Amino acid sequence: MKLKRILALAGIIILVLMYLATFILAVMNHPDTGRLLMAAIVCTVFVPVLIHLLLMMNNAKKGKNVFDEPYSYREKRDNDK
Repeated sequence: MKLKRILALAGIIILVLMYLATFILAVMNHPDTGRLLMAAIVCTVFVPVLIHLLLMMNNAKKGKNVFDEPYSYREKRDNDK
């Protein structure tokens, strides 16, 4: 469970820093702001997909099916039944 939290926190930090850098450069009227904004938008999709793939590979490494649910809240719900 720690790996999931670490990856989620890393993803949040990366996205926040990308948008913060874009905002700061926009305020400073930097000419590369448009390209950085496009990079931030692409990262908004790419980073969560990458984290999900890493969690799937972690499941495969543990011997589970690659398509098993990698999120702990569903495991807790299934264990309660």
